Amino acid sequence: MQGGDEVARPNRQHVALAAVLAAIWLIAVAVRAAIMVRGGGLSGLGAYDDGVYYAASDALVHGRLPYRDFLFIQPPLIAVVTAPFAALGAATSDAFGFEVGRMAYIALGGVNAVLCGAVLRRFGWTAVAVGGVGYALFHPAVYAERSVLLEPLGTFAVLTALLLLQLAPAHPRLAVLAGLLAGLGAGAKIWYVVPAVVLLVSARRLWSRYLVGLAVGGCAIYLPFLAAAPQQMVQQVVLDQLGRGGAPGTAGSVQRLQDLLGARATVGVPVDVIAPVVGVLAIAAVVTALVTSGARVFGVLAVATVAVLLAAPSWFTHYTALTAPPLALCVGLAAGRLAGVLAARPAKVALVAVVLLGVLFANEANDRSRYGHRTPPGLTQAAKVVPGCITADDPGALVEMNVLSRDLRDPHCQVWPDVTGWTYTRAYLERDRAGVLVSRASNGTWQAGVVRFLESGDATIRIRHATGLSAQSKRRIDAGAVLFKRGRFVVHAATAS
Repeated sequence: MQGGDEVARPNRQHVALAAVLAAIWLIAVAVRAAIMVRGGGLSGLGAYDDGVYYAASDALVHGRLPYRDFLFIQPPLIAVVTAPFAALGAATSDAFGFEVGRMAYIALGGVNAVLCGAVLRRFGWTAVAVGGVGYALFHPAVYAERSVLLEPLGTFAVLTALLLLQLAPAHPRLAVLAGLLAGLGAGAKIWYVVPAVVLLVSARRLWSRYLVGLAVGGCAIYLPFLAAAPQQMVQQVVLDQLGRGGAPGTAGSVQRLQDLLGARATVGVPVDVIAPVVGVLAIAAVVTALVTSGARVFGVLAVATVAVLLAAPSWFTHYTALTAPPLALCVGLAAGRLAGVLAARPAKVALVAVVLLGVLFANEANDRSRYGHRTPPGLTQAAKVVPGCITADDPGALVEMNVLSRDLRDPHCQVWPDVTGWTYTRAYLERDRAGVLVSRASNGTWQAGVVRFLESGDATIRIRHATGLSAQSKRRIDAGAVLFKRGRFVVHAATAS
């Protein structure tokens, strides 16, 4: 009978762990889906980048290679991973494929939260709950995992590799798989090379196996595209990205630190109060990880990724997803260590509740945000009256009009998956005498190029303010006959047609 109890106890623990991880996944998915549904919905516009990545995948599905056949200033992993959804969209409707892709990336965000909990399992239930749920609610992670974006892929690769390395001492072959995933993750975004190197150092005696996997993974995702267009790929992915620095208004270190902490004024408490408190707690959690055996890699990852973000030549909010996983792991670990000195179970439960309520409080303003704009009914029907090519300054508009795949099937149609990505290239980059990037609206070369592109089809739609069209360029595009109008969504016949 006693033996049966010993068998039952681990089984109950496994069931309990599965239940906790399932709850973490549900919370993460609900929060990520909510900010989309409250805003533009799963089919809405407004993120731009997710439309770029979906359009790049659709172009790949239609036989056009990034770098060789169209500009793409990111590594190729997202185009490859998103290709099945683009293929579904090409077979059904672009909007449907995009919606399914968004839901898949939201679900992947939930998996990343689960991975945070799983990585922390050896440090106790408190660490699992705080790290997993904390990541599920942490807005820097939520914001980047709400749609088809780069960061969910990089995060998944890093966390899975970390989990595999924890298991590798008993199963050495897992170190090769960990390296493979870390190498593929570097194909999501260049700076995921930094976590990959940190994990190499932490692999210890298994570093050679990990390094083999890392080399195989990196070569598998990069070499096919590099072989097809070596000069273009290096120029777009490396040199053009480095050239993004010097833009006016780029966030300074203080703003960047506030963003990566997810600090924002909430329930009447100003950000100047919240940010220092959250910052001190984060530093304490990182220090705790650095002095804890088996968890030092969490702290090193946090320090290394913060350094990368502070040194980045440009700044966008979703960059903070790089630091979100190690910060969640450090906070979960610190909570677990603190729970270890509490003898009573009620005290441990209270600790978890207090910490998670603090995370919820600090992030509630951000997590209630709305992103995107709903597309008006009739926009798809309006596209049907244009028999030829339609251009847009946001590829998401072509997705919602269900003409992206149609244009890609026509070799005579110009499709720019990343319209404003061209402003970082040598062809359109302009700086003043002080080395500061000239604004797009004041950049004559850009105005001529983007108008030429928008007028290359039979109709066009411009909906993105950040395209930087000058007043003169807007007047020229708007001179075409109006084919559809509903609020800010206006389809014009191309004046050059």
